[in-house]
Amino acid sequence: METDKSPAKINLFLNYALVSVAVAYLVLYLWMAYYRLRYPFDLEWIEGGMVDQVQRLLHGQGMYVAPGLHYVPFLYPPLFFYASALTSLIFGNGLFALRLVSFTASLVSFSVIYLIVRAETRNSWVALLATGLFAASFRVTGAWLDIARVDSLFLALWLLFIYFVRGPKTLGYSIIAGLFAALAYLTKQTALIACLPVLVYLFWRNWKYALSFLAVAGLTIGITTLVLNQASAGWYSYYAFGLLSQQTEWIYGEFITFWNDDLLLHIPVAILFSVFFLAGRPKRDRQLQMQWLSIFIAGLAASFLTRVKIGGYDNVLLPAYAISSILFGLGLNELLKIAKQVQVNFRSRLEGLLLAACLIQLVMLVYNPFAQIPTPADQQAGNALVQQLSKVKGPVFLPDQGYIPVLAGKGPLAHESAIWDVLRGNQHTTGKTLLSQDLQNAIQQQTFDEIILDSDLDLGWCCVGIDKYYTKTGEVFQDPTVFYTLTGDKKRPTTIYIADRLK
Repeated sequence: METDKSPAKINLFLNYALVSVAVAYLVLYLWMAYYRLRYPFDLEWIEGGMVDQVQRLLHGQGMYVAPGLHYVPFLYPPLFFYASALTSLIFGNGLFALRLVSFTASLVSFSVIYLIVRAETRNSWVALLATGLFAASFRVTGAWLDIARVDSLFLALWLLFIYFVRGPKTLGYSIIAGLFAALAYLTKQTALIACLPVLVYLFWRNWKYALSFLAVAGLTIGITTLVLNQASAGWYSYYAFGLLSQQTEWIYGEFITFWNDDLLLHIPVAILFSVFFLAGRPKRDRQLQMQWLSIFIAGLAASFLTRVKIGGYDNVLLPAYAISSILFGLGLNELLKIAKQVQVNFRSRLEGLLLAACLIQLVMLVYNPFAQIPTPADQQAGNALVQQLSKVKGPVFLPDQGYIPVLAGKGPLAHESAIWDVLRGNQHTTGKTLLSQDLQNAIQQQTFDEIILDSDLDLGWCCVGIDKYYTKTGEVFQDPTVFYTLTGDKKRPTTIYIADRLK
């Protein structure tokens, strides 16, 4: 009897299809990034404020200072801003330099995911699929990898920590892993959550290695904190620790919807393969199982604990999706090994089912790439806004649009997001008192010729009493579709207020 060759042909087709789709997602990301990096206005509403903070470094000004009308620091540690400042020295001021840091970091993340999976499986094909899966999650994780925010750099450094912590438990590797953990933390404090479960595993596995790792990471973070605190008269701790500890507003529904809406709805096959890999290890691989379990818990915890807090957007899912992509590759490799051990009559069919499941998983993450790219009309609208602002004689305030006033020749001012971080919460702090008084005085004294607000702005944060001292005169754009941000809160400058003293 002739063997039925149709399952083998189908599997060959599925192999080619999987590779093609995985590569297509990677190429698609590069294509989008090419256009997004060059866009001179916000893709996400806080990007411009990040540029303003980098500009302070370039002008030799302190980054962590008392909050006021002209500047309020964001709550992040300094590494992304210093890296962006160095890049700005080469490529010039503006959003491009900051986005280039994030874009480069995203390429590092893709590379590390590939290298980890290939090293664990010795299978380049599986490593490519895992990398393609993470690239496919671009929109689900906020379309965030190439924007001027800290997350992409944080993720790359944390994945490098994961890469080296898997290595030999030697002093050299503990030093390298500790440095990358510290650098990840000095980019975004979420790294503390993302490293803690792994540290617990390390103490279980080799307490001497864990102690040396902890010493390197702790000293790096501790010395940096002392230096920054000394240089800023204590304001660094106020922002990086004090205000952050006050952010305890929980979105209780997310405690449940995170698992279904954020994970299972989008990557059910990846989660299934991950669980199989973690639960199906032989007893002789107990250490390997515990290592990856701690890493999986670390990625999930970092995403979950930031998602359930007010302000947690899709970008906080990046650690969970990165680790799920890695474990997807490891689980697929183990399942394919099992498939090769079954009877010949069922082997091809089982392999085909696995490949089809992978293809379905990739297809589930399809998104519209054109919706992630600003249009020529968006750029024209932005240019017109800059030109309009440049004609205003006095200062203008766009609380939600950092850097746009600078493009119009105006001075930088505090960003609404940073203002919100200082003013929200029930605790009365020195920073809140200083900032509240500064903002109130600016409104009452009509410091600005114009204030332009977004339609959904809560006036209680920056512009209390604006109706008493300013008159609403119209809207910025006639076209209802242009110049909206493409990710995060959907925002654009909308309502124009003119100071009553100009009447």
